[in-house]
Amino acid sequence: MLKKTFLSLVIGLGITSTLVAGDLKTDMHQLASTMSEAQIGFYTNNKAATLAAIIRLKKEAHNVLSDKKTITALLPDDVKYKASIAINSAQLIDKYTSQIEKDLNDRSLRMINKQMRTQKAFVEIQKQCFRCHNLVRDWQ
Repeated sequence: MLKKTFLSLVIGLGITSTLVAGDLKTDMHQLASTMSEAQIGFYTNNKAATLAAIIRLKKEAHNVLSDKKTITALLPDDVKYKASIAINSAQLIDKYTSQIEKDLNDRSLRMINKQMRTQKAFVEIQKQCFRCHNLVRDWQ
């Protein structure tokens, strides 16, 4: 039992440290993967899967993008000064993920309105991802 608890602690610590101080490619890959899961949830009309992915996306984006010190450490030296772009995008991602959560859980919304509002917010999240990538990353 003690062995399992210790192993769980070590794994949990490893995952946490990866989220806090991972490398940029790994973090972006994880965010993209979570975005894909949310999108599949929308395509399949699976509210539970969509909501779970959106909640995870909100947490991941906050962990990676919302702290200036963290994002600055992840960025290459020549673009560290652009950390504020990532922070602004993270704030908007937080806003739109909160909106999706609220709308998916709102029983007073008609299904078509719920779908349209949440999908529109999801597209806004995608726009923030592309905006940040276009302004910050180097294509070379």
